[in-house]
Amino acid sequence: MATVSAVLFMAVVSFLFVHELDAIRQREWRFFFAPVAVRDETAYRIFTAVHAPLFVVILVFVESSAFRVGVDAFAIVHGLAHFGLRNHPLIEFDSWFSGFWIVGGSLLGALHLVLVL
Repeated sequence: MATVSAVLFMAVVSFLFVHELDAIRQREWRFFFAPVAVRDETAYRIFTAVHAPLFVVILVFVESSAFRVGVDAFAIVHGLAHFGLRNHPLIEFDSWFSGFWIVGGSLLGALHLVLVL
């Protein structure tokens, strides 16, 4: 049977995963590849493809307590980064729907962190 902590952490991961789906829709690769002379289609493919090994790492280490704390911290810092970059011309997460996944992931990460520490 899953614990409250485990379910809460899975919610953090789920919010981050859904945010990354939204990041593709919002063309977030344009922000990361702005200083690199690469075609938009190539940047999209690299940005999207790099998520496959990233998701594998997350799923492999999902049971590690230290990894969970790291993901929680990442979710919080990630949300703060999006807040700090909210007016950047290449960041297009300006809808409540996009914000829900970003802020929700951060808040759930903070809640999970408080619960386990």
